[in-house]
Amino acid sequence: MERPWFETIFDERYPELFGPVEGNAEEEVEDLLGFLRLPPGSAVEDLGCGRGRHAVPLARRGFKVTGVDISETMLRMASSRAEREGVRVEWVQEDMRKFRRLGAFDLALSLFTSFGYFSDAENQKVLDNIGDSLRKDGVLLLDLRNAGKGLSRLEDMDKIVKVPAGSLRMSVRFDRRAMRAKAEHTLTRPDGIRISSAFDVRVYSMEELQEMIRKAGMKVRDFYGSLSGKPFTDESTRMVTVAERGS
Repeated sequence: MERPWFETIFDERYPELFGPVEGNAEEEVEDLLGFLRLPPGSAVEDLGCGRGRHAVPLARRGFKVTGVDISETMLRMASSRAEREGVRVEWVQEDMRKFRRLGAFDLALSLFTSFGYFSDAENQKVLDNIGDSLRKDGVLLLDLRNAGKGLSRLEDMDKIVKVPAGSLRMSVRFDRRAMRAKAEHTLTRPDGIRISSAFDVRVYSMEELQEMIRKAGMKVRDFYGSLSGKPFTDESTRMVTVAERGS
């Protein structure tokens, strides 16, 4: 049986295929900390932490960070970086549909569109787990690609960019019936060797996210257009949802 994309995409090829479109994690951490005003020493869950791009800078700033990811390869990279930089992070290899630690965290982060991989029911389970894992008044920050208010701007995309490792072709196709974005990145190296990875995620409206978050025992504070808390508009690159767990 063929393994699902989220069990195969996060391997040694990932930095070459997706690194060029990642933001500056150090700046993003500064932005979200300035925006959220998280008390020193808070417990942070980085769900879908990958190779520790945000978890390590957070730990360096004195937060108690738990990085959760399904990929052994990504966690190995993350652990190596943490060791090099002399910071302590708890790394947990687990499926986000299963990871739950009751009342353990002040902040849960889901960054760089690390949500929406599964069916609607399974995506709800991810949010349920986050809600259960947050302390009273704990905060969820959910960072997704902005598809436009009302999902009216689902535009297919093809783009080729030059990157240090060669030429990277990025394509996105929207399945409007299933409301899923299907994407593929293909890197052609100077020696002609090609590597590629494909993925697809569910695209949710603001209203759908609000209801799912409510079911998970949290309440949406607001939607923003960046990790620094800029207002959300149709032209925003990101859709950042900030929610809070009730009592």
